Amino acid sequence: MIQRMEMHEFDRLYGEYKPRFILIACSYLRDRSAAEDLVTDCFMHFWEKREEIVPVTENIPAYILGMVRHKCIDALRTHQQHLMTQQQIYQLEMRNIRENLAALEECDLAKILFRSEVEEIFHRRLAEMPELSAQIFIANRFENQTYQEIAQRYGISVRKVTREIQRCLKLLREDLGDYLPIAVLLFPHFLDK
Repeated sequence: MIQRMEMHEFDRLYGEYKPRFILIACSYLRDRSAAEDLVTDCFMHFWEKREEIVPVTENIPAYILGMVRHKCIDALRTHQQHLMTQQQIYQLEMRNIRENLAALEECDLAKILFRSEVEEIFHRRLAEMPELSAQIFIANRFENQTYQEIAQRYGISVRKVTREIQRCLKLLREDLGDYLPIAVLLFPHFLDK
């Protein structure tokens, strides 16, 4: 090649090597459009810097192909980094989804939503009961005392303890009404017979 390249010489070089270089770039990038842009950029860069490049290189097509190679490497590294970032985001999202699924599967939202209402009804009804009835119920359901232990504690018969607990359960079931299924889930040992 001569020291100074003319436009017609560049056009010949461009026409002859561009299709080959696009095929090479496309074989790595797997994207024809990206390969065409990359090769065109390399030829444009060469044309803009031709006065600096031509005097120092004997094989201009090899020089441009070297630029194509380097640009392909850069593009692949950028794409690799992009995919790694996407993979990290995907893994983070999958972990969040797994955690949310596990939390939802373990959690009964109805229990959370109505727990305070059920507890309020429960405590209000206990407060409205005669003191001895409430104490008997609390001793049995919260302190796990047997009917016999309660009878001895309050100096009453086991039969009276049984009647008081049954009466308390009946009143609580009536007050809880629509909340009863949830109340049974929340306080199963408090509302069974």
